[in-house]
Amino acid sequence: MAQRAKPAAIFLWVVAVAIILVIGGFLWIQADPARALRIAFTPSEPFSAISDQPLDYSDDANWAALPGKESFANASPAGEVRTMAMPDVDVFFVHPTTYLNSDTWNAPLNDEDANLRVEKRVLKLQASAYNLAGNIYAPRYRQATFGAFFDQEGDGLKALIYAYTDVLNAFDQFIAARNDGRPFILAGHSQGSLHLLALLQQRLAGTPLADRMIATYIIGWPVSMEADLAPMTGIDACETATDTQCVVSYQTFGPDGDTQGLEGYFEATTSLAGIPRAGTTMLCTNPLTWTIDGTATADANIGAQEPVDDDAALGEPEKSFTGATCDQNGFLILSENPGDVWQEFKMAGENYHVYDYHMFYGNIRQNAAARVAAWKADHP
Repeated sequence: MAQRAKPAAIFLWVVAVAIILVIGGFLWIQADPARALRIAFTPSEPFSAISDQPLDYSDDANWAALPGKESFANASPAGEVRTMAMPDVDVFFVHPTTYLNSDTWNAPLNDEDANLRVEKRVLKLQASAYNLAGNIYAPRYRQATFGAFFDQEGDGLKALIYAYTDVLNAFDQFIAARNDGRPFILAGHSQGSLHLLALLQQRLAGTPLADRMIATYIIGWPVSMEADLAPMTGIDACETATDTQCVVSYQTFGPDGDTQGLEGYFEATTSLAGIPRAGTTMLCTNPLTWTIDGTATADANIGAQEPVDDDAALGEPEKSFTGATCDQNGFLILSENPGDVWQEFKMAGENYHVYDYHMFYGNIRQNAAARVAAWKADHP
């Protein structure tokens, strides 16, 4: 049976997350749009748990992707010839928010729209980037609804804690019964990355388990070098393309991007360790160089993946798609404006959050495999 998360662990999560929802607006959107979105997407009823029972992650049905299970997590870019595989490495992938319904604070596991977005979009254009590096394990979880990030009354906080409990239980079951002692990568996006940040603190930092963690890709969620990472014993920011036991993080904006909303969040919140993030350094890993605060021209981009129809296969890599640089505030800024196909889900302030993976898919794919090779070289 699935293991229920311990109250002490959840308490730390509450301390860190409580302030997130006091900011008065969604992380990547300015005040007026945030108010409109809060009205549109925040449930009108008070938070109520979908169930008091933890999910049973020994049941394969509670996983969107597993080794041997047919899914888009196994997708490859058109024209790619598989030259290597890493069956002795695992990838624990936590998907972003795909539940947009305002009826409930957390997604029912059988919500068709949320599941479609996970299965035909997220697994294809995010999780599959890691399938050269290892076996993909992607738990389904009762994610907090999109509107939870706008809430100012505390219900959104409760929804995020409820979602994290599932992620924590899934990871515990993954380690206890599925991983079999193999090295692993942690990866996620947006809400999934938020949950991974807490997971690092509560399950890996300062433990022997951290020795098997090859890298953690906390993409689409801000991370403070001093407040978030420094207190985590044995876990640092990745500084080169082959560093291991370290963390990658970035948020993507256009050339004229307005990052004030996210800057405000960062300055107003504290880490799991209770350290204020104000005045600290936001980690920006340039996915074209894999260095902190790096700069690269478009020729370093080995293959973006344009959005495709839900049932379509991945396309040909779009090489030299765009360059990017980490600005002085820790945001990844594109060197040029992408074309029309990239505008559908662009957020206010030229925030390309939804496309954090798409635009650097080939580089992520190559880098995950490179870090696995480096970890193996250090652990013969």
